[in-house]
Amino acid sequence: MTELRRSLGLLDATMVNVGVIVGAAVFLTAGDVARALPHPLLQLAVWVVAAFFSLAGALTIAELGAIYPQAGGLCVYLREALGPFWGFFYGWALLVVIQTSAIAAVAVAFATYCGHFLSLTPRETEMVAVAAIAALTAVNVRGVREGVWTQNVVTFAKLGVIAGLILLAFTGSAGSPSNLVRSSGPVLLAGLGAAAIGPLFAFDGWITLSYIGGEIKAPGRNVPLAALLSIAIVTILFLALNGAYLFVLGSDKVASSQLVAADTARALLGPRGADLAAAMVVIATLGAINGNVLGGARVLYAMAQSGLFWRAAGSVHPRFGTPAVALIAQGLVSVAFVFTGRFDQLLTSCLFASWLFYGLGGVAVFVLRRRPGLERPYRVWGYPVVPGAYVGFAALLLVATIIADPRDTALGAGLLLTGVPAYLFFKSRLEPAAGRHTT
Repeated sequence: MTELRRSLGLLDATMVNVGVIVGAAVFLTAGDVARALPHPLLQLAVWVVAAFFSLAGALTIAELGAIYPQAGGLCVYLREALGPFWGFFYGWALLVVIQTSAIAAVAVAFATYCGHFLSLTPRETEMVAVAAIAALTAVNVRGVREGVWTQNVVTFAKLGVIAGLILLAFTGSAGSPSNLVRSSGPVLLAGLGAAAIGPLFAFDGWITLSYIGGEIKAPGRNVPLAALLSIAIVTILFLALNGAYLFVLGSDKVASSQLVAADTARALLGPRGADLAAAMVVIATLGAINGNVLGGARVLYAMAQSGLFWRAAGSVHPRFGTPAVALIAQGLVSVAFVFTGRFDQLLTSCLFASWLFYGLGGVAVFVLRRRPGLERPYRVWGYPVVPGAYVGFAALLLVATIIADPRDTALGAGLLLTGVPAYLFFKSRLEPAAGRHTT
């Protein structure tokens, strides 16, 4: 039987993660942070806190990736540590809303910003979003090298454009160093939690690296190293970019801005700045779509490989060496979300589930440390403090998300609980097959 090929090196794995993390959020969330926490240095400190949490999570999950260097990420790790239901439940959550609605949301953001250069009706915007999903799904069906090559090109272009804006901000005459220390209002302790939500959401995506573990060369070395490098690159980029916003606009203007990247670029370049900002978001979202398409399908593939999903999704194309059926299935669900127009609410409703599964991933490290006989090419630094702090922080965010929005959380929980009858259905199909195999 054809299997996934280990063809991705350290650079490829790093760029997949960077490309997914640097999506549209960093261009949109600075205003929310400034309104919640009006001192510039504290705003930058919140991004550092988000970076440390993301790094702790990435390095914790990397230990699991080194133990089980397979496609599927948390789907595999939770299955091995906590049982098959939890692995399936994570994969089901990604299929029915988390990954697919994220792909839809980013694709619509891509199409919307394309509308800056092209006059698009709402229906045409949807069609551009669908075309982006379809084209990038086709690229990733064609081959993992093609998908990763696309990711590398787009990510390097994205980094170049963002670096250009940062350089213009700090070398031009539009900004002032005093803007980095001038508060725009009183600092309230309650604002700390609200300020952290945007940066944490912007860093979300670091988990994607684990999905492609079955195609990374020397995973015991490259998975944790790529996790460290990707978070380091993104942290430097995010701090510099948010510093540029504050340097040019000041905290008060950042707080009042709805499109802070566009306002910063306009202050630097005049009307042409809007073109630069739109181009940045178009490139950033294109890379995020591609990375999410590439990574998410590997989870469906892992579910099918374990017998808890339709068997065809666990096949590898004999010529292209990719999980073609899983990629197409993911693409179809994502396209459906584009046309429903409900992906934003569904994604918000299920945001709590991300913290639940991330926290369970940390718990899996503790469970598997007690299991003898496992080869561990990499052990998370600072065990048990680092994974323990990561689990605790994930639990805190889970509770805070539920308290902040109980109605949407209940809606999301109802949607995710469809995974229970789905699991029982696939399990009932698996057991007779296993019985026939043993007789």
